[in-house]
Amino acid sequence: MSPSEPYLNPGSVVRGVFAAATVLCLVLGLGLQSAKLLAAGGAFGLIWTLWDVLWSRVLGPGGGWVARVLTEGVGETPAATRPTLDDTIRLLENHLAHGADRHVEIQAAIRLEEIYRTIRKDPARAREILETVRRKYPDAEELKRHDRNLAADG
Repeated sequence: MSPSEPYLNPGSVVRGVFAAATVLCLVLGLGLQSAKLLAAGGAFGLIWTLWDVLWSRVLGPGGGWVARVLTEGVGETPAATRPTLDDTIRLLENHLAHGADRHVEIQAAIRLEEIYRTIRKDPARAREILETVRRKYPDAEELKRHDRNLAADG
């Protein structure tokens, strides 16, 4: 148990009850010379051991998972594994460089243009990317719509 964990959690309460029952039955069984109390002490000791294994392998980790689901939600991507802007740029440029499908290339070019124009503040690179894809796909309706949107915004 780490110092940050609460001292009284469900696992330690049940463990304490079984430990007390085991010791009490064994002491009384030896003192009164009762085979039934000794057997009960042995049974409580076995249950105590099984509870420890069950708690440390199933209920404890499962309870932690349930608590995370209830507080953080299901399917949330941890912040450390989200792609960075550089990862996104690399991926989109890879689509353009390695001949992805037409639709994928056009969408990658549009997204890259937006990134370079709005985030990286590099309008020359943004125009270069669009011009390269325009030369490859001169009839691309998506690029025409994108140009109209740029003209309306600017």
